[in-house]
Amino acid sequence: MKLMEKLFNGRGYIDGITIINLKGEILFTAKFNNKLMNTPEVQYEVVGKKFLDVYENLDEETSSTYRAMALGVPIYMENQVLKSKERQEIKITSLSIPIKSGNSIVGAIDLSVNETNAEMFKKDFMAIKEVQLSDAGLLDMSTALFENHRVGSLKGHEREAKYSLDSIITNNREMMSLKDYVLVAAGCDLPTLIYGETGTGKELFAHAIHKVSQRKDKPFISQNCAAIPENLLESILFGTSKGAFTGALDNVGLLEMANGGTLLLDEINSMPLHLQSKLLRVLEEGTVRSVGSKKEIPVDIKIIAAINEEPVKCIEKGFLRKDIYYRLSALNMNIPPLRHRKDDIPLLVNFMVLKYNKIFKKNVKYVCQHLLEKLSSYHWPGNIRELENIIIHGISMAKQDQERLNYQDIALKMKELQLYDGDGIKQETQIKPLNEMIQSYEKAIIDDVLRKTGYNVSQAGKVLSVPRQTLQRKAKHYDLI
Repeated sequence: MKLMEKLFNGRGYIDGITIINLKGEILFTAKFNNKLMNTPEVQYEVVGKKFLDVYENLDEETSSTYRAMALGVPIYMENQVLKSKERQEIKITSLSIPIKSGNSIVGAIDLSVNETNAEMFKKDFMAIKEVQLSDAGLLDMSTALFENHRVGSLKGHEREAKYSLDSIITNNREMMSLKDYVLVAAGCDLPTLIYGETGTGKELFAHAIHKVSQRKDKPFISQNCAAIPENLLESILFGTSKGAFTGALDNVGLLEMANGGTLLLDEINSMPLHLQSKLLRVLEEGTVRSVGSKKEIPVDIKIIAAINEEPVKCIEKGFLRKDIYYRLSALNMNIPPLRHRKDDIPLLVNFMVLKYNKIFKKNVKYVCQHLLEKLSSYHWPGNIRELENIIIHGISMAKQDQERLNYQDIALKMKELQLYDGDGIKQETQIKPLNEMIQSYEKAIIDDVLRKTGYNVSQAGKVLSVPRQTLQRKAKHYDLI
């Protein structure tokens, strides 16, 4: 939050703010002066609309806001062109910052200035860039924002499945069996429970189930139960009736919006127990009653629930009701973590390199074997999402004309990750035989100096006062070159 405070304190040149969620829906937009008044907000209400539908010249790769969400880092962009329907193009300078809820990115906030104020904005931003990188890479989304704009957000809710079976990239035998089971889950209306650690790709399977089912032409709606405050989740799922509480309007909930289609409830173990009970009634009776209403509305929905912790443990901890677990797990899919399917790593890396080549405008064509060996030796507590983070860093570090992704491109990021366990807690130093500890210390020093000298062995040897041949032999022994 320090970055936001420094940009706003005593500065009146921010011309506009736009906030979108992970689906690309505009949750909030405001203009502070008339410098940007040729944007469409003065012509029609855009809250609830898709950002890329409003600005027709942008896509997920050219929009700084989308790139901030995809990469998880602030994106500063000068001379970004905005073109909305039936309006003239304008140029702005923008700073897009990811928004987090807990540990997940849920959207982005975009600060914009016009050409007149761009130089001043750039000067201030560059002066506090260190604060951005250390303290303000992500912003926490306030509950009030969701509350004030929940109606617009629901109206523009994503209603289509984005991913198909082809989106699940694997050669792993267990994963191939799960892809086959997608057809089984899609062939009936029974609820499906998908279990897997965070970052394993549960959402891909849910989308694929809908895509190959008879419901494929009907709505597909996804909701992360952990991303919405408890006091809002009930009205978002079940809808509200006018007068149910102060300010309440007639709003359709997600369960009714998904009628005829599929509803994915991610992290259902974060749903309050009383709402789990209410959802159980929907599953058993096939009807929905909005908050404050006595009317039962029949619905035909395929429910897919996803959970990132073992169901039995969730039940023991009191996060999941037994009765709803039995109801949801008629069809059960268990997605293996990446550490159990390391044979997929080369395939996934190849896909990610091609993807982020386009975003960073790089031309990486090959991946060195040493890099793949290092990736395969890691335990991946963050699964595919963590692997993608590593590859993003590697591609960003690669030189513009570089054709091969090398281990040194990701070495710093790998070293940083390996200091921490799956819960983000720094690991304590383990007591080992003295010889092992000495070798470990020597390896760390050599690795550090090699990185700082750009892997120039002769230069590193001079820094360490070690003959070049000796250093080269040690570096090879420790798998550093």
